Amino acid sequence: MSLKVTLLGTGVGIPQPGRSQAAILIENDLPLLLDCGAGTLMRLDQVGAGPEAIDTVVLSHLHLDHVHDLLALANGRYLSGLQGLSIFGPAGTREWFESLQAAYPNLERMESHVQELKAMDSFSIKGFDIFAEEALHSVTALAYRLEAEERVIVYSGDTEPSARVAALADGSDLLIHECSFPEPFDVTNHTTPLKLGNMLSNHELKRVVLTHLYPQAEGHEDEMAQQVIELSGAPTIVGWDMMIMEI
Repeated sequence: MSLKVTLLGTGVGIPQPGRSQAAILIENDLPLLLDCGAGTLMRLDQVGAGPEAIDTVVLSHLHLDHVHDLLALANGRYLSGLQGLSIFGPAGTREWFESLQAAYPNLERMESHVQELKAMDSFSIKGFDIFAEEALHSVTALAYRLEAEERVIVYSGDTEPSARVAALADGSDLLIHECSFPEPFDVTNHTTPLKLGNMLSNHELKRVVLTHLYPQAEGHEDEMAQQVIELSGAPTIVGWDMMIMEI
């Protein structure tokens, strides 16, 4: 049995055509949502998954382009008479989500379960065994390795090149890794193609998909993928919203 991966959002906080903000839907019979940036609810509707279908969200970090639609998703479930969300995320997630609820008195009765994670934590949900690892970003951030049906999917979230994330991805069937800017941008908190290719050069990966692209990457997508291929040897493509992969 294969796993179905849909890139709902491959963009960032700056609006751009064809790219809503970060979100990935992974289905192993049951759906699991990774991140929930602006545009996620619209994209979920486009794939036929309304609020009733999504009850579990795993967050990489709390920047707005990764969490913008989370309260709206929870609100949609609340208004539909459904149970609250199960939310997994890094330290600070519980306080952040409760502060959002407190801003809307009608949502204070909405019950959601928040579980905070740290690097090296593991848990099982929706048919996946999930392992968290530290990512290198401007705030506390996690990358995740998901295992199910003898398949492995790794999601970097936002990160600078990281040996720990590379080790997490070793042997994976699919690595979904941020690659925010083309060369020759010199950036912190994010990854560029040459840095990513070098990071992955001593690791075995079956497929790499680049996501979280800034507008500066427009027109450079094929070049960026090729640079990662040349340094890492891993088959690499640039992701787009609504791209579907069977793993």
